[in-house]
Amino acid sequence: MQYPQRIALLITCLVAIGLISFTNTKPIQNKLDYSGSNGLFIEYKDGLQIKWITNKEDSGLITLRTLDNTVIKKGRTSSSRSHSFNVNHTIDEPIFLEIGGENSEKKTIKLRPKSKLENAIYRNVDSIYVVGDVHGRYNQLTNLLHKSNLINSDLEWIGGKAHLVFLGDLFDRGDDVTKVLWFIYELEEKARLKGGKVHVVLGNHEIMVMSKDLRYLSRKEASIPFAHGVTYDYLFHPNKSLLGAWLSKKASVIKIDNAILAHGGVVDLGTPSINDFNKTTTEYMQKEAFLDLMKEHADSTKYDANEWATIQNHFYHPDSPFWFRGYVYQDTLAPQLNAMLRKYNAKLHVVAHTPQETITERYKGKLLTTDLNDAATELLLLVRDKKKYHRFKINGEGKINELK
Repeated sequence: MQYPQRIALLITCLVAIGLISFTNTKPIQNKLDYSGSNGLFIEYKDGLQIKWITNKEDSGLITLRTLDNTVIKKGRTSSSRSHSFNVNHTIDEPIFLEIGGENSEKKTIKLRPKSKLENAIYRNVDSIYVVGDVHGRYNQLTNLLHKSNLINSDLEWIGGKAHLVFLGDLFDRGDDVTKVLWFIYELEEKARLKGGKVHVVLGNHEIMVMSKDLRYLSRKEASIPFAHGVTYDYLFHPNKSLLGAWLSKKASVIKIDNAILAHGGVVDLGTPSINDFNKTTTEYMQKEAFLDLMKEHADSTKYDANEWATIQNHFYHPDSPFWFRGYVYQDTLAPQLNAMLRKYNAKLHVVAHTPQETITERYKGKLLTTDLNDAATELLLLVRDKKKYHRFKINGEGKINELK
């Protein structure tokens, strides 16, 4: 393809996905919001390669500073909508990053060192809030958490020692996936400092995006990597991106007291313990073969065929905890559910993945479903006493109903 044709094709793609549009051959501003964390991408490259977007042509401004406000690096980019700045700095201690434009909104985010594999077993938790599939619905999510008295109007944590579980599928469909991820990344630290805990449990859409299945991106999300000169999956590379490295250390299954929580559902993890399954998941996510699971085939893969098949089976088997829907679709799997609960010394299983009109109980209350047709408009609240969990659902208006 000739160079002019390539340029024409690129412009066509950008117009199609909405990053730019033209009227009478003049660019006009897109109505979608890319400012702040909406389009922020941090790559581990020569220290930190920090990329962000402003809603209008502007000189980009960036500052990194320590928690005591000592400036590490300060810079400016030329006038553009997309901005990139390299900082020869390793995040060994938490730091503040401020990005924006000379005449544009500015956003400050607290960045942390790379995390270790999340613990999967928690005890003596009095209150558990569970949000099913979010799918990039930032406004609905923050409203729900606010009405549930977990955050205030400034998005600060007010949930005390409560545990908040995001049960997978933060990715895809909605316009604000990247913004949701940065919000949860920040909320995780805010909760920790107040004695609470935020959990992110991996769902099938996290796995899909990171392994190059990009069929369900919104127009806005699809335009972000074009602005940064990368592919969408690369924004979440498990080794080369800050958000990807953060996600790759998240659990796939967790247990809080006597409740097992997973995105799809647990039948048999095939490992001696929940921690073993999560460790295997993280190890597989560091392998190159994982990144190409949706671009390769077993009979022609460039990777070791046995290793590729093992990894593919771990993440994409229909009975894996990322994908299983049987407990919600069928009412005849009580033996399997009971066997799983006995194996892990639990009494309750909480799942998402399979949308319902509202949060529901199944299998005589041993299974709770949290995925909704209207995503992020209800959450589950479990309040523990000495003998059991009292079960409630809270909607986007703050109304609390007990599950019966």
